[in-house]
Amino acid sequence: MKTHIHTDSISSHRHCDHFTARLGRPLPTALRAEAADMSWSTFTSTYAPTSGPIRLGSWTADRGADDLLFCRATIADGDTISALTATAPGPIGALTDMLYQLGAGLEIVCIHQYDHPDGVTTILRCDRDGRRIWAMGTGTSGEDSTLGAMIAAANRLS
Repeated sequence: MKTHIHTDSISSHRHCDHFTARLGRPLPTALRAEAADMSWSTFTSTYAPTSGPIRLGSWTADRGADDLLFCRATIADGDTISALTATAPGPIGALTDMLYQLGAGLEIVCIHQYDHPDGVTTILRCDRDGRRIWAMGTGTSGEDSTLGAMIAAANRLS
């Protein structure tokens, strides 16, 4: 007789508990499996790195014609600081355009966003040239956390 083993191992529950305790829900299943043996500190330094060649300095967004968003940002890529602009339906499209302008483009495969008492956390699954990674960002709003997750993804893919 075959025994069915549930995909959530004890070690994945240990990590899941870190995330669930902070955000009130578990990680996406595939990320939970990938990060099963990580401490919370290792998880955040891996998926939400605070250092890397790509850094978002300033960000402004104004509504434009046809309900589009006109965005301006200062983004550093190593020692080079660029003032970039993009017009898109929203901040995700605008930052995606800017990252492509820098040669650090990425595609968002899936997005998970969690509201919690301390703000908002966004988890992204991103792809560049067939390489897929997870990234996380936190902030006071959905926009802040998504932009942070996108910068983390760009750094993880660099």
